[in-house]
Amino acid sequence: MQVFDRQYKLFGIINLIDLVVLLAALVAGFAIYRVLAPEPTSTGVATGTEVHYTVFCPNMRWVGPEQVKVGDAIFKATSGGAIGKVEGVRATPTPIEAWNEKSNTLVPYQSSVSKDIWIDAVVKGRPNPTGVAVGDVLLHGGMPMPVMTSTFQCDTSYIATLTIGGK
Repeated sequence: MQVFDRQYKLFGIINLIDLVVLLAALVAGFAIYRVLAPEPTSTGVATGTEVHYTVFCPNMRWVGPEQVKVGDAIFKATSGGAIGKVEGVRATPTPIEAWNEKSNTLVPYQSSVSKDIWIDAVVKGRPNPTGVAVGDVLLHGGMPMPVMTSTFQCDTSYIATLTIGGK
């Protein structure tokens, strides 16, 4: 049996030019898929170096720290990606300034209605020069980070502190 017949068909089935075009189309299709396909996202907490961080939720009026429990999973509210477990939670009255008519100055006082909530969390991630990669999230100090647990959500929060390694 010949590899190419008189019509230049491979094993009498496909023309050599058609085969080259087909292979080129397959290679191009695979290359386009690799470029345009979304990166796989993490469905859980990443492994690696232990990272401790504190999320600051300012001026919380309708929720309190009692809604966040130690051991709760903490998620990025915008993507739902897991970003650790709650280690601790504390609250302080929100500092507010009010205008004093007598002295014509702003006077600081503590709110009796709103609280600033601080959530301490721990996660395993991969440190890099700009922060710590945890699944599809890059954590770094000062970054806005809307967070949620199963019973709590804060859309105005940010990472106040981030420590790689020990506490």
